[in-house]
Amino acid sequence: MLISSEQIGEITSEKCEYEIVEHLTRSTSLQGYSVEATYSQLKQLFGKPSFSSGDPYDKVNIEWCIEGKIFFTDEYGETDYEYVEATVYNWKTGMTPTEEYQWHIGGHGYEAVDFVDAIIKGEIQPYFNLND
Repeated sequence: MLISSEQIGEITSEKCEYEIVEHLTRSTSLQGYSVEATYSQLKQLFGKPSFSSGDPYDKVNIEWCIEGKIFFTDEYGETDYEYVEATVYNWKTGMTPTEEYQWHIGGHGYEAVDFVDAIIKGEIQPYFNLND
């Protein structure tokens, strides 16, 4: 069951958890862009990137892979959750952006963008970070 847009709007730390992982089991595609943030801010939030490359010809130089859960109450009054997989990455910049940058957010639906923005704004804290 997919969560509704009303439930997406209710993303709070009490209803969500996430962890940074080395890689996701499925690839993601661009869903949108994050609020502006620096590399340093993201590294503080997410820890060591899941992927990094110094090759200026690579399409992606830096990427964090995020697995999350959004908890909600289903139509039967039971607590359930929906998985959210997201990637935060640069695209064709030739280097890791160090200044304010609107990072690309990949996922399997627009909830990935809302989820990552909530993390960047400090509304959700990590459950566990495998990359620390």
